[in-house]
Amino acid sequence: MKKLARSGLICLLPVAAAACGGAPNAVQHGSGTVAGGGAAPAVSCERRHPGVGAARVDAARQGSSVALAHLGDSTFAYVADEDSHALHTIDVERGTEVATTHLAGSPALALVMADGRVAVTLRDKNKIEVLEPAAQASAPLESRCTVGVAVEPFGLAMTPDDKRLLVTSAFGRKLTVLDAASMRPSFDVQVGREPRAVLVDDRGERAFVAHVVGGKMSVVDLVGDKHDVREIDLRVKKVLGNPTRFSDTDKLRSGCQGFALAKSIDVDDSGSVGPERPLVKGQAPKQPAPAKPKGRVFAPMVTVDPGDALTRSNQYYGEVRDGVPKEAPLVQVIDADAERPMNKAVMSLGTRLSKECLLPRSATARPSTGTLFVTCLGIDSVVELDTRGADPARLERRRWSVPAGPTGVAIDDAHGRAVVWSQFDAQLSVIDLHSSAEKPSVKLVAVKYTPTSEAAELAAGRKLFHTVDDSRISSDGTACASCHPDGREDALTWSTPDGPRQTIMLAGRLAATAPYGWIGKHDTLPTYVTNTFTRLGGTGMTGAELDALVAYVGKMPGPVMEGAPVDSSKVAQLARGKELFFDQAEGCASCHVGGGGVDSAHHDVGSNTGADVAKEFDTPSLRFISGTAPYFHDGRYKTLDEVLAATDNQMGHTLHLSQRDGLALKAYLETL
Repeated sequence: MKKLARSGLICLLPVAAAACGGAPNAVQHGSGTVAGGGAAPAVSCERRHPGVGAARVDAARQGSSVALAHLGDSTFAYVADEDSHALHTIDVERGTEVATTHLAGSPALALVMADGRVAVTLRDKNKIEVLEPAAQASAPLESRCTVGVAVEPFGLAMTPDDKRLLVTSAFGRKLTVLDAASMRPSFDVQVGREPRAVLVDDRGERAFVAHVVGGKMSVVDLVGDKHDVREIDLRVKKVLGNPTRFSDTDKLRSGCQGFALAKSIDVDDSGSVGPERPLVKGQAPKQPAPAKPKGRVFAPMVTVDPGDALTRSNQYYGEVRDGVPKEAPLVQVIDADAERPMNKAVMSLGTRLSKECLLPRSATARPSTGTLFVTCLGIDSVVELDTRGADPARLERRRWSVPAGPTGVAIDDAHGRAVVWSQFDAQLSVIDLHSSAEKPSVKLVAVKYTPTSEAAELAAGRKLFHTVDDSRISSDGTACASCHPDGREDALTWSTPDGPRQTIMLAGRLAATAPYGWIGKHDTLPTYVTNTFTRLGGTGMTGAELDALVAYVGKMPGPVMEGAPVDSSKVAQLARGKELFFDQAEGCASCHVGGGGVDSAHHDVGSNTGADVAKEFDTPSLRFISGTAPYFHDGRYKTLDEVLAATDNQMGHTLHLSQRDGLALKAYLETL
């Protein structure tokens, strides 16, 4: 944890580190820039016209790619569209776009704050942008300020008193807590890899953070001075029909796709929630329902069994064992007070799942029914799940088909509707929750954005990358995004007939790295992608669709390191680390040419598992190495420290370095 006292703030200005001097923090405003060394003026990030314009709906305190606000009797949806770099204002009743607000970067999520301001995470700018609504919803929002945070801001949440805003930084592995009024940072903490969704418990004492990889959740203390971070293990065992058929020695399945979180809505002390709202219009009210879950956090995810990396498997990337698929959906339920998972196992569901939510992306709870809504990429659906069971994923009530790429959902409970943003097709769905499952009422609204022809091809490739149940891609229903969420990697080492293979990151790191694959057998990206289909048991893809997929894989953006906050105290250390990297005595740059690139050659890296067929492996890029653990083709090293300590003479020479130089080299590697 790092307290951000005024004397220790980081430089957030987009200028050289030396220019930061004694003003180590800054907030940028439409009317200028205010350095952290002095008091911000009254305007700062605060409202210019308090009480004017739209207000949030239902005191929602979690970010989403679609956020609801109301003005008078009208409800509006703010859509964070990453493709058009804009916040689109949609009149939900009329089904039309009434305003477009252009942003300083590509937004991930938006959140309407208590005073009506809208906070947006700009993933590619490493900033939060704060905007103020006008008196009329038909006017664009006014940008009040942008605030720098760690690399790739993503998730947003407010504390129950609305005084603090929490931000997760996906690649930066940080949770940052800001004062909601001034947007000045209070503190930040280091958490595990790929943190995304965040929410705060009802007392405002702890933050719960979802992680895309690792099968875990972080819990961060928000009160006091220490701000401790704890981890909750979300991994489960398999159950073969009978819940008692597993033992302490059974293998725990890992987890992936942890993008979303939601929490239960509190009930009164008696546990009564009164008559449950009918699910179908005209249906008579039911008798008082059992108390809805209290103090629970719901984490949609996928459980994964990658196989035994120490042995060769009979098929690529894990095997189906005892009727439990290698990737199976799960909604892990957390007892928030006890900080422990309530679900211990995943049940056998058959060897191949169909139309299952294998790419969950967002979630929210509906107060009146005690249900959970989850958007699912790949099958382009929204599912409503009952939260009163051990695994809500197995208690589906209803589902709705929506346009491609549903990345966000918000519930307007007062009007009985769900509002869903489908990023890939750039359409908003307004679902009448009172309509029947047989005759669903779904109103579609397209945002005002026309992509270029190149962007359209990449968008087509993005759809294919996230498509599940496509026999051309795989024989078991998994998608490209199953192992490469957001184009990253799942942090797993899979068993294959060739030996252990760690999933490698794709986004932003394929340029000039041919040949492809751990043993470098494929000179072009199309041939490598086609070979991947074969290894996954797919029948293959050709023509324009293959071209679009390859184009997307080759150009999908990685984290943007430029412009990220720089700790001015580490400038000298980073310079020393760069000097060591290019020093011939260490030899790092002899294989990783150009500062982390590749030499297109094969090397013996001392494979010692006994499962590898090949003995020499292709040099991988070091781009984004700080966020791609574990390391080597077999995932033998869990941290960069282990790599630097264990690979002397096999991969450069580092054991002779002093502790200070070793830290400097590691610090430089983490900037690549």
